[in-house]
Amino acid sequence: MNSKQLTFFLKTAELSSIAGAARALNVAQPSISLQIENLEHELGTHLFDRSFRGVVLTQTGQIFRAHAESILRQMTQAKSDVHQFEHQPSGVLSIGMTQPIGNILSVPLLALVEQRYPNISLDLHVGLSYNLTNQLQSGEIDIAISSPDGSDTQKIRQTKLFREKLFLAVGSDPKTPSQKELNGAKTITFSELAKHDVIVTGARDSLGFVLGQYEQITGIQLTHKPAFGQLMTTLRYVVDGHGVLLAPTSAFYHLQQINQIQAVEIIEPTLWRDVCFSTSTDRPQTALLKAVIPLIQEVTKTEWTSGHWQGELFEFSINDQ
Repeated sequence: MNSKQLTFFLKTAELSSIAGAARALNVAQPSISLQIENLEHELGTHLFDRSFRGVVLTQTGQIFRAHAESILRQMTQAKSDVHQFEHQPSGVLSIGMTQPIGNILSVPLLALVEQRYPNISLDLHVGLSYNLTNQLQSGEIDIAISSPDGSDTQKIRQTKLFREKLFLAVGSDPKTPSQKELNGAKTITFSELAKHDVIVTGARDSLGFVLGQYEQITGIQLTHKPAFGQLMTTLRYVVDGHGVLLAPTSAFYHLQQINQIQAVEIIEPTLWRDVCFSTSTDRPQTALLKAVIPLIQEVTKTEWTSGHWQGELFEFSINDQ
């Protein structure tokens, strides 16, 4: 198995045509056919169903396609990693963040990377924690900045970056009796919180996972109201006074600054969630990673010092990774 075979296979799968792949790659059609046949022989299976209309991936071919894409990404990254040790860090670094973290870190991090390392480009991905874990394991992203959610982390290297405090985000112009009761409140106990419908992500995501742990510890079950998928939509719902959201201040600090959202501190117990910086144990710590990780720390510290992100800061060295 080699990169040429994988490239020919993926282009053929993309176009559903050996002839089309040959034209796209400017390679003789028999060469494409031979390399795919050799690949199928090595794997001991058929990757395509062939007909006069073209070729279609078999079920085995569909499974192998994901692996082929991952292998080529890793080969490309390996070449880039070696190059970076000889030159100034450059290239594309893919970073996955949950929506609240992306809300507070993405813009200042992009600006800082552009300032310090103009040859580095960031490819930012935003999603739920378990999706980020899957992307990290498949090699689609290089770094995940997220929180534990019960996912398998056997092949993931995690370092604590921040310990964030969770709050109840309430609109400043409440429309419902429940929201009006919370208007102007500074604190609310976990048991009192059970009287309200609380917007929270599902149990597979880190926020729902952490809340489930607190419910188990306290023996108090809250009434969960599903989030709307997009943080911006959920925040609009809260700002308009229709619901309350369980979230860290990273999710809504910008609306808190203009008095559209109030942060109500949850007590008895106080709710905390660890934010971790994660990389794959299958990948080495590259010059590109070592350049950007301290910038992530720097931006996190700046947002914590400013009061935008309330919690506790963890200090670590890149050499600890």
